[in-house]
Amino acid sequence: MGVGSSDYFILSGMVVHESMWTQLLTGIADELSGLKIKHGMENRAELHAKGMLGRSEKVYASMPKVSRLMMFRDVLKYEGTLTDRIRIINVVVDKRGKAFGYDAFGHAWDALINRFENTIQYNNFPIIAPSTTPACPEHGMIIVDQTDEKKLRELTRHMRHNNLIPSCIVPGSYTRHNLQWVIEDPMHKDSQHTLPIQLCDANAYFLRQMLAPNSTIRKHKAQNYFYSLEPVLLKEAAKRDPLGIVRL
Repeated sequence: MGVGSSDYFILSGMVVHESMWTQLLTGIADELSGLKIKHGMENRAELHAKGMLGRSEKVYASMPKVSRLMMFRDVLKYEGTLTDRIRIINVVVDKRGKAFGYDAFGHAWDALINRFENTIQYNNFPIIAPSTTPACPEHGMIIVDQTDEKKLRELTRHMRHNNLIPSCIVPGSYTRHNLQWVIEDPMHKDSQHTLPIQLCDANAYFLRQMLAPNSTIRKHKAQNYFYSLEPVLLKEAAKRDPLGIVRL
């Protein structure tokens, strides 16, 4: 899930092993149902950070702004407890100082997909995948919110045939690491019908607020909500960053 702004383009992805998928969905649904009752949110309303905390959509009109913030506070705290089920990858493109024409979308997705590929290859899941053997290696697929489908599809297919990674040893040189473990093109789904995507939207929003909080977030001291995710952040994604955030 991505969040764009004048200064930043942010992606947040949730890595889930297939063996935990049903348990995760059931747990999220039960937790959100309880939190919606607690904070006075319509049960069918989508958890949508920009709609709830920005220019509020009508569906959230009866819910006080502070209740909406508390809803997200509790959602992120809940995610932080899922240490046996998920890992979260975050990519931040700081567009300030980038050359004219810099493709923030392309660079961010390239980084996220490569980190997901590495997660599968090196088995950086919360659990040890039982089928990870030379004869039957793990594979994964990407489910995304509705975005630029054509551009993302072309990027993924290009990475299968010509994925060049900057060398950590020789500056200015590259190594070829074509995608092997990510299968198919990204599957685009409406976030309204996909709970993990709604959580990724919340994670990306509060990462953005950690970096540059708006007046509402500062007023309610919500700029630190993102830190609730620390136990489930995939820190292998960027080992030099204390929160594992890939910064471009």
